[in-house]
Amino acid sequence: MKLPNVIKRIEVYYDGRCGMCCSFHEWINRQPRAYSIEFIPYQAARAEQIFPGVGRLDPAREMIVRTDENEIFRGAEAWILCLYSCSNHQTAAQRLAGPTLLPIAIHSCRLLAANRHALSKIFFRKKDREVQEQLHQMQLPECEDGYCVTQ
Repeated sequence: MKLPNVIKRIEVYYDGRCGMCCSFHEWINRQPRAYSIEFIPYQAARAEQIFPGVGRLDPAREMIVRTDENEIFRGAEAWILCLYSCSNHQTAAQRLAGPTLLPIAIHSCRLLAANRHALSKIFFRKKDREVQEQLHQMQLPECEDGYCVTQ
């Protein structure tokens, strides 16, 4: 993945009904910023107003980022670009974007995206022992095209 040389601003289209997605959004917003970032739930009416056609990119499957230069990043690459927006985490984002770690980031993001609703229920509504038991039972879903629809 090649990170853009200059970024002034990005828009992040995410699942506003997902506890894990909202927690990520809140965490990013608490970090010192290298550039401006706006989080927009894909369910919001203004999402289509700001970015006509965002729905055709199927944001229910994975997070979508649009840069100020209209570059589109999805899934792990979108996540890395969000991390790159944090002044204190740019080095980590650059490493994750490299050829060695990017496949691991992609695999991890697909696993998290496919299980995000279940993970949200576990982490936001269960005690630690229940969380541990449920996490050990999760499996990576079989997906034809590498992108899994969430339940």
